[in-house]
Amino acid sequence: MIATLLFAWTVTVPVQRPVPDSAARARINVVLQSVRDSLDRVRGAAYNFRTDLNRASPVVVHSRAQRMQASCVGADAALVRLDSALNVSYPAGAPADLRRESRALRSEFAACRREYDTTARWEQRADSVRAWAPFKLRRLEDAMRRFGRVTTLPRR
Repeated sequence: MIATLLFAWTVTVPVQRPVPDSAARARINVVLQSVRDSLDRVRGAAYNFRTDLNRASPVVVHSRAQRMQASCVGADAALVRLDSALNVSYPAGAPADLRRESRALRSEFAACRREYDTTARWEQRADSVRAWAPFKLRRLEDAMRRFGRVTTLPRR
């Protein structure tokens, strides 16, 4: 009987995640601002990449692809630092939606690194990159927007 009541109580009572203290929150906010700055650089590179894309020469597309790749690499590194700060501040784990969107965004950044890689056979890829870039950039921007929605930390 007691075991049944205990089980029923554990199932119905929501689990409260510990909220980071003010010092941990300040550290998270600093890292989070770094992530936001990195995402702004990615948005800028994406905007620049799209500018007169149909008329841009292969050399210009190459230069823009390099900038796009560099911004994705930098933003991914900022997300890694955020994940580390969250893991330290939330011993039971960061909120599930934040972990999910962070993973999704890191996956998009990994794709960005591959897709805008200018080291291998770029002359053959320039036209295909020009063709699929708008679709890929829209996917990346959607992932950044979803991540932005979940980055507000709970108040104490």
